[in-house]
Amino acid sequence: MSVLNMVETAMQFSEYRAALLAGDAANASSAGFRPTDAALAIEPAPGGPRFAAAMRDVESAGPVSTVEYAMGGIAKNSVWYRALASQAHAILREFRTVAEEARR
Repeated sequence: MSVLNMVETAMQFSEYRAALLAGDAANASSAGFRPTDAALAIEPAPGGPRFAAAMRDVESAGPVSTVEYAMGGIAKNSVWYRALASQAHAILREFRTVAEEARR
């Protein structure tokens, strides 16, 4: 798996986690709701390591703690997504530089 593919896959995971945490916040006060979160896991694969989502239950003392956990997770996740987007931009910029140098 190329570095760009790894960054892209991590960004897709980040989008998935953001949706999961938003769902936790939205459903926190629903009767019987159990919040969940996802962690990024690396699995070995024939073509190289692959990213996967490892699901886990979130311990919650009620709707308020669920919302607080979700909002904290969303904030951390968005910082991580922004860093990944910057990394993807840097990789693409290097590809462009290499292509421009090859044309000379």
